[in-house]
Amino acid sequence: MSSKNVVDYIIVGGGAAGSALAHRLGENSQNRVLVIEAGGPEGHQLAVPSRFAQATGPRYRHWQAPKTPGVRRVGRRSTDGLGGGLPRTSGTIRNWGGQADYETWEAAGVTGWTWARFLGAFTAMERHAAGATGLHDDDSQPFAESEGPPDATSELWIQTLARQGIETVELGTTCPPIACSPQSASTDVRTGTARQLLHGYARQRNVRVRFNCTARRILFDGTTATGVEAATPRGTVRITARREVILCAGAVGNPLLLERSGIGDPEVLTTAGVHIIAANPAVGSNLRQRRGAAFTLRLNGVPEYDPKPAAPTARLRARVMRALRRHDTPAHGDISILAVFNSDHSASSPDMELLFTPARAGATVGFAPHSPTSVGMVHISGPAWVDPPRLVPGYLSTDHDKEITIAAFARTREILATNPLASAMTEVFPGADIADPTDVLQYVREHGFTEQAVGTCALGLGGVVDDELGVRGTHRLRVADASVMPTLTTSDTQAASMAVGWIAGDILRNANTRSR
Repeated sequence: MSSKNVVDYIIVGGGAAGSALAHRLGENSQNRVLVIEAGGPEGHQLAVPSRFAQATGPRYRHWQAPKTPGVRRVGRRSTDGLGGGLPRTSGTIRNWGGQADYETWEAAGVTGWTWARFLGAFTAMERHAAGATGLHDDDSQPFAESEGPPDATSELWIQTLARQGIETVELGTTCPPIACSPQSASTDVRTGTARQLLHGYARQRNVRVRFNCTARRILFDGTTATGVEAATPRGTVRITARREVILCAGAVGNPLLLERSGIGDPEVLTTAGVHIIAANPAVGSNLRQRRGAAFTLRLNGVPEYDPKPAAPTARLRARVMRALRRHDTPAHGDISILAVFNSDHSASSPDMELLFTPARAGATVGFAPHSPTSVGMVHISGPAWVDPPRLVPGYLSTDHDKEITIAAFARTREILATNPLASAMTEVFPGADIADPTDVLQYVREHGFTEQAVGTCALGLGGVVDDELGVRGTHRLRVADASVMPTLTTSDTQAASMAVGWIAGDILRNANTRSR
């Protein structure tokens, strides 16, 4: 076997968690780390390892109302709620979530994965980012955001939210427990992953990423993971891991890979024609996702959406940056304003978010309830990696989720009926005919969007992984991304997933110390 196919650690998936983990393992120059990524480098952003500091984003501008969580301007947001691996856009919403999110896990029997532990990872990542890049003191760096909304429609939206009691105030870089959504990537320069990796790997040669490399199955000696079999454009390769294999392929990718490799519910594996290596009935269950929907608005007499910053110096800088960018690279993110607040005026804490996206002819306002209780599942349908997954989303299957969805829909429409936005825009879709609770639920089911999948390789009593992320029934095999989270946090999962990868790096370093 070629020496390049023998490494210490194989990380399957180069997304937020995989990037953080690769960075942590790569800090030890004695470790040889390989990141396997199914996607190609074109059009992607990868934080491993040289851009890890940029991915943590040390400079933020965000807002929150004194009592009601508020709004912030954000960049492009990934809407692929089921995937793992590479982020397909160059910016994401980055929110720590709240202390209560993690306390819920403790109450459910998850040991050691406390708010304090996540907080330590969050702050460590951001201290590292500030120290590695010095971006706090450099106003020319690409994280700096314009001083306000980039267009007239976003300004109208902020004024409308203010009429609803959601005022905007500027906060520092330390996030409060709820409704803080810092942006994790540049809004100005969007470069391809390949160029970033060439820049970084010139300094850190012990971490490699292999693109267009799809993990087919995990290789075992008995119940001990020894490597990965993967498909590449040149054929099938076998890669050996001298120490461990760590899965960071997302809430769908991880359970499918485990099941194809013989780890899962015996009934599922037998039905799919897969030889059983280790029985682990929880694999692929507990799929939790947010289900939301959007209102489409038509602009009435307001200037078209214009992403150019208003300040003269900002306009000059934008022209320079556009000259340096490729012609097909967007300068402004898909989502302009994020708002997090209560679906019901009497609610004690935030339970929904709104995503405002300006367009040349109007705007789109998407809503999504937090913390759904509905549970789905994902399993293999056959032994081959090309066999389609058997996915049962399960969203809107509980009374809680139905009620909060109906309330969130009504609250969104209430805001849309508030001036000044109401005078400037008209609802086109779904239209006034959709108002009855039954119709609302049908609309969300048929025309909604799904995001933020977690839980299919969950921590906890009877879960897929133990408290050190080891896959139960196996050795030298771990899972380390959002799929281990038992429930959704009240935030975007990107920051929490990255923190899981960071913590996994600590776990592996401690394990290596004990083994010596």
